[in-house]
Amino acid sequence: MSLPLLPDRDCGGCVECCRVIPLDLPELAKPTGQLCAYCVDGAGCSVHAIRPQTCRTWFCLWRVVELSDDWRPDRSGVIVRPDGIDRGEITLFVVRRTDFLASEAFFTTAALWLAEGMELALSVPGPVGTYPCRAVVTDWLRPAVEDGDWPGFIARVEASLDRLADHDWQPDGIVARYEVA
Repeated sequence: MSLPLLPDRDCGGCVECCRVIPLDLPELAKPTGQLCAYCVDGAGCSVHAIRPQTCRTWFCLWRVVELSDDWRPDRSGVIVRPDGIDRGEITLFVVRRTDFLASEAFFTTAALWLAEGMELALSVPGPVGTYPCRAVVTDWLRPAVEDGDWPGFIARVEASLDRLADHDWQPDGIVARYEVA
């Protein structure tokens, strides 16, 4: 899915999607959680001009919707995934826990999405080469949001992430292959 990007917003040094998103394309394959060999950590793609179409059209929602710079994945530790948005779902892929997850900005935005009727899911990465784990947490988070209970909301998010991290990880079966030319 390709969504219109916000003007004047680019990835900058953020390469989180280049690290955590698996690819299994004819010209490029990389396991989940492995930084793409074409990616320069903190700088971006070294084959940007000839990168595969998937890399040209997949963007996190930070590039698409009005979220503060605190939401940029390399700062927040959260990739807001675009897949599912057309079905009213937002997946927060928590690639690493940061102070942002306990922030008022995180609580306020999640509360707004829930108030708008969006389904909210949390996802966490497993070891390199395994599929991430995901769970819809809308009903679990809603009581804290409706009560305006920011600390309770954070506690529920933390409990959800702890439970997801205790998942039985499944291998993605992707063997790294780099043939972009």
